[in-house]
Amino acid sequence: MDVMTKFFMAGHALIRRKSKYLITRRSKTSKYMPLKWDIPGGIVEPGETLEGAICREVSEETGLIIRVGQVIFIYANRDQLPVRQTFQAVYLCDYKSGDVHLDPSEHDMYQWLDYKQIASVDMIDFLREFVKSYRPTTA
Repeated sequence: MDVMTKFFMAGHALIRRKSKYLITRRSKTSKYMPLKWDIPGGIVEPGETLEGAICREVSEETGLIIRVGQVIFIYANRDQLPVRQTFQAVYLCDYKSGDVHLDPSEHDMYQWLDYKQIASVDMIDFLREFVKSYRPTTA
């Protein structure tokens, strides 16, 4: 019998606060790419908009309130084919309020970095592809 591929949509936030950007490190108990750096986000749930999912995921993962801006990157994650394919959209988001509070079962560290510094961390595959292609504009 042929395998039926399941498709998912995920939203991620490149959160900007002044001239710094938030990255989080996946915990050592993470089932997917433990101890790799990532940006907040996750799968869109039924009945949810992509922007709503980003706000929810950012709140759940970091405790922050953000303003969702524009789409800046789309990635097709094929590393689990033929069973699963996830389309990931990164939005440029602005920090509005809150202090970072991580759930240690999901993320164990965070950093606010200059954009160029992000390229030097050990990151998940999709973030590496994003960093290679995106250059923030200066305001």
